[in-house]
Amino acid sequence: MIKEASVMRVECPACGYRLFDKGDQACGPVQTKCTRCKRVWEVELATDEFKLVSRKPKARRKGDSASP
Repeated sequence: MIKEASVMRVECPACGYRLFDKGDQACGPVQTKCTRCKRVWEVELATDEFKLVSRKPKARRKGDSASP
């Protein structure tokens, strides 16, 4: 008989968008980028802990630099 796997939805903690689906036996760190808010997260699959790696860069306009 085939055992049915339990799949959990992992969402971005900043915007709530679906990042990926995770199986019940998944463990270890994974880096993924949210396609909605452009933040990069490191997710520990065993404990569901999120660590922000980087975020969307600020838009810079010509002449906005601090130096003359």
